[in-house]
Amino acid sequence: MRGFASVCGALLTLSANIGCTGSPALAQNEIPEGIQLPPEPGAEGAPDELRAWDLVRVGKLARARTAAERIAKKKPRSYIAHFVLGYVHHYAEGNFPRALFFLRKSLSLFEAKHGSKPTPNQPWRWHARLLKEIAAAHGDLDQYEKRLEFLAKYNAQYAPKAVAERAWPLMKLGKYNAARTALQEGLATSDEREIEIALNAKCAIEFEAGHDGASYRACREAVEYARAKGSKPTAVDLANFAEAARSLFKLDEAERVLLDATEAPVSWYGNPWLELAELYTRQARFAEALQALKKVPAYRAKRPPHVRDADRNEGRRALSAFFVAAGRPVEALRITGEAMVFPDRRAHTSRDPYQDRAVTTLLDRRANLLSAEFEREKACARSWWRRTVAYARSLKFRFLAWMSERQTVQTLSETDKLVGIFRVGTARSAITPPWLIGELVSTMGPTVVRNAIARARAQDERPGASAYYDAFATEAAWALGEYQTARKLGTRALSRLGPSDALLRARMHALLADSAYEEGSIRVALPHYEQALQKDPGVFRRLGLKLPVRIESTGDALSDELASAIRRSVRFDVSSGLLVRISPAQSSAQACLFGASGVRFACGTAPPKTNQSLDQLAQRIVDAFHKEVFAPRVELIQADLNSLDGTGAISRDPTSDGVLRR
Repeated sequence: MRGFASVCGALLTLSANIGCTGSPALAQNEIPEGIQLPPEPGAEGAPDELRAWDLVRVGKLARARTAAERIAKKKPRSYIAHFVLGYVHHYAEGNFPRALFFLRKSLSLFEAKHGSKPTPNQPWRWHARLLKEIAAAHGDLDQYEKRLEFLAKYNAQYAPKAVAERAWPLMKLGKYNAARTALQEGLATSDEREIEIALNAKCAIEFEAGHDGASYRACREAVEYARAKGSKPTAVDLANFAEAARSLFKLDEAERVLLDATEAPVSWYGNPWLELAELYTRQARFAEALQALKKVPAYRAKRPPHVRDADRNEGRRALSAFFVAAGRPVEALRITGEAMVFPDRRAHTSRDPYQDRAVTTLLDRRANLLSAEFEREKACARSWWRRTVAYARSLKFRFLAWMSERQTVQTLSETDKLVGIFRVGTARSAITPPWLIGELVSTMGPTVVRNAIARARAQDERPGASAYYDAFATEAAWALGEYQTARKLGTRALSRLGPSDALLRARMHALLADSAYEEGSIRVALPHYEQALQKDPGVFRRLGLKLPVRIESTGDALSDELASAIRRSVRFDVSSGLLVRISPAQSSAQACLFGASGVRFACGTAPPKTNQSLDQLAQRIVDAFHKEVFAPRVELIQADLNSLDGTGAISRDPTSDGVLRR
């Protein structure tokens, strides 16, 4: 989710009331088919019309649509039939424009027959439902002024009034004071539903207004209110509380709350498994991140049809971030390509959609650059002309990365948006992984980024925030070649960053290592190289860095071929530093990387094949060496990408089925 979600849609109403969106009270199959439902005062109609509505009340929406279409064909002025059609298109099919068409036509037919202010002796309940449903449909279409207009019409005629429900659209319009007034009116009532909606809105409003501490307290209050009245907090309230905890860098608390959310009843909005996956990726807990991602589609499928697409792009973004961090650019590019074309519906999530675009284009850019790195790595043991072809292919990916870069620049061209994206965890940067923000240095330019960081730091009073600004400033200084400044800032960032920001910490170690190496201090650099390799070895590919190594070899023909290939690799700078030892291995050879302390990081080998040339065998060994050295410390084997994305649009890859091997 990463952005606060509305609780209103998840609430059901009592049969005597209207509720958040006018949803019927009776759950699917609660009343057996064939048994007549009790009549509703103020909701009179012809027998066939009421039967169509009864099908809605028991959750038989497909049959309700068929019945309503039959009635509308025979009686084109039946406002009940058109209301049922609007309701079904809204909640069963998620076709909000079509739903609004039928609902507005139903309202026109009703008011032509009974007027715009029906009396208690008239079927007033249909009119009340229509006003609420039209308001809900406008809200789902991001038409917040219209939603407020129809809520006002409803409140002018019917009780209980929907007062707290106005807070969310007012917040989306940026009218925070008016939104606070609306939620206070809701809190002043004795209606539990109004209070719950008001607390949910308060949590989001303070977050969007930039009051992170107040938002944290409000989100906690919403959770505690649910517990105080003897019920479990909703998944959306728990997820919102976790979001608020993240904004104050309480990552351990966020994880505990999200795990509670996975056991709470499913809400219409938000997906705790998705947020856990992002949190675990941030912490370099790749095995747990993958397991969480595998549970995202099943959780989404439990929600009503009209809200299943509300966060599908969120899932794509989390999944592509996972694959970028895990060094799987091919899979990441399939997903970012879809995410850049199919946006989410953001009506019930608080944040600005520019964040989605910025993060997605950054991930797409990095995945293309990773693909370019892989092309050059795979050719280092081949003939010169094959290396030339590989270099040409890498240029294609670099061009695609440049295209994504231009989209990122366009999205963040406004200074306030660029400044906001550096404020980790706040409303302006809620979904941006901290380990990805450094990509903006090479995208926007280090000087521009440095100025934006300074402005963001000056506006941010949160305890713990300075560590992140030091980390981002480290990257800007490194890109400008100011290695001494980069070492000072990076060291300070590492001393303040918590262990949960494992990927960002690994990035700092890699930058400190390279800065020390560029200054000629290999002794200072080596411990940082080792720290990065232990936690996130893929960071060297993402930064385009080389590992300084020295080679020990037995001197036979295959070992010499391997040594030459490693010297040509874009991943290694053969001079001094870490040790690459090439030794015989069962009629083949293996290359192993060792740290200064003697710890072995990884080895690459390959069995010989019949009629295979020496350079072909060397290439296979070097490919394995690259894979083992720079892969995360957990290997993905045949992950079923269809099950992760939940769309069926991604083809199966025989190298990934979700099994993990340490």
